[in-house]
Amino acid sequence: MGNSSSRQSKSMKRKGALQTSAPSMPEPDLGPPPPYSNESSKNLFIEPIANSEPAHDIRSQHTFHPADPAATAGSSTNHRRKYDIRTPMRQQTEEDALEILRRFDTVLIVDDSTSMKGERWEEAIDALKALASKAGSYDTDGIDVHFLNSNLTGSNMRSERDVQKLFSRVKPSGATPIGTKLEDLLLGYMSRIEKAKLSEGEAQIKPVNFIIITDGAATDDPESVIVANAKRLDKGYFPLAQVGIQFVQIGNDPQATIFLAKLDDDLSRMNDIRDIVDTTKYGDVERVTGDALIKILLGGINRRVDIGGAEAIS
Repeated sequence: MGNSSSRQSKSMKRKGALQTSAPSMPEPDLGPPPPYSNESSKNLFIEPIANSEPAHDIRSQHTFHPADPAATAGSSTNHRRKYDIRTPMRQQTEEDALEILRRFDTVLIVDDSTSMKGERWEEAIDALKALASKAGSYDTDGIDVHFLNSNLTGSNMRSERDVQKLFSRVKPSGATPIGTKLEDLLLGYMSRIEKAKLSEGEAQIKPVNFIIITDGAATDDPESVIVANAKRLDKGYFPLAQVGIQFVQIGNDPQATIFLAKLDDDLSRMNDIRDIVDTTKYGDVERVTGDALIKILLGGINRRVDIGGAEAIS
């Protein structure tokens, strides 16, 4: 007990000594701040010393090198989409737009009537080569080609060589039965998707993109065929892009232009059906490339392209 009291007394003495050894200092009286003056702001800038040496530019002492692209290519902090600068942006936009073709079966129907002889037949071959080459690169099982009159067909076609070989066996002759050929192909397709829908297997059947290359008005009634099948699509609540029909006009026959324009502009509105038709005039372009290619391949299945052309998705 005695020792404890002694230690406590010594501790209190040391604590008191520490407190008295550092007395608090009174704060200086700074007075009120000076009144604001425009002149006072001038003192904030320091005039350079007249005889001082010029500042050294560190760029004169060190050599700077641009970053190595290979060293930064795999950076985990760069999450932005990478574009190949060697590929024009317009080309990449075109490729992005055409990616949708992977979901479709592309079927081309070629007018091989008598009026297609000569220059128009050559134009049809050129157009089909470009379409087959481009569409075939997206459609995993290639494209199919049918003729209005000839019974020859081309299946799983992917290259210009395939097209040239097929066309060498066909000679234009006969009428222009667009409605008959379209009905033959549509009836089989509609039966398949309707049966598949009953068993919930419609997802196994691709939508179809028909592209019809012709030079004139049909000699039968394609309007009724299109209207009847559009109504079946509406009744079955099938997707709007389940069936698309694109007409490509070869040549400059004014009657053909009027006929195709009515199919594109009036058929849907006058019959209160979905719009599944688009038309493109091949004579307006020298070659089927770029915007014309997008318009032809997507116009029947993409309403934005149908209405606004390729610019609608660029």
